[in-house]
Amino acid sequence: MRHRSPGDRRCTYLVPLESASASTDDLRDFAAYLCKLAVSDFDVLIVDGSLPTALERNRQVLRWVGRHVLARPEHLNPDGSIDPVRAATDLTACDKVIVADAQVRYSDEAIDRICTLLDLHEVVEPQDYIDPLPWWSGIDAGRMLLHRSLSPLPDHGSTFGFRKNAIRGLRSLDHGVAPDDSVRRLASRGAEVFSAIEVFVRRLPPVLSDWLRDLPRHADDDFSVSAKAAFFFGLLPITLVLILLGGARLAGGYAGAIAFASLGLAMRG
Repeated sequence: MRHRSPGDRRCTYLVPLESASASTDDLRDFAAYLCKLAVSDFDVLIVDGSLPTALERNRQVLRWVGRHVLARPEHLNPDGSIDPVRAATDLTACDKVIVADAQVRYSDEAIDRICTLLDLHEVVEPQDYIDPLPWWSGIDAGRMLLHRSLSPLPDHGSTFGFRKNAIRGLRSLDHGVAPDDSVRRLASRGAEVFSAIEVFVRRLPPVLSDWLRDLPRHADDDFSVSAKAAFFFGLLPITLVLILLGGARLAGGYAGAIAFASLGLAMRG
């Protein structure tokens, strides 16, 4: 029987692999997830930018479920992270590409929906949610809900899809606007971005060390949304005033109202 080439497959599933903190068991669980995609007619591509000490371990586990390639210098951002758009442009064979980090776990329904939407749109970005939810990811989940009440685009989305033929005609894809946020960079260069607000994709929580490492970058990104920045700047002064005037009970009621209002806005939009 003739083996199918990557270009004959339905879509390329590209994983920029950068963290070396995952255990061997976690890596095997990830490989099992990728294996299901590979047998479902997806071209699985892992672009590995891990430290040399982790590269060989990753290769031994992941080469059986997809194409495991070393990240090239031209596929790296100035901060050393992988630029999935440029990597996909050079390395993928399919026109449709789904980019997802190693913590993302698509259901069959969600990935089918993204593939269908890519027939209609140049870039598609679903909503992601965190499950399970340790305390540090609870903070992220709260920030995601607040962001959804202020913006239709996901907050620090960990996965998106695009069509290569659609972005080849865009203006330069060099850095200049949020180099670590590929979707916003594509939008700034003229790509049509569709926010798939009804498609939810599960994301595993990061380990605490990775969460602490990424915390400063997420804080910087939060202040790029002016409404969100103004909201956060106003929270602490108002809380202090309420404590001075009405005590902890009034301040607690204020915090609860903010939480319920943010949840309500997120569910509404």
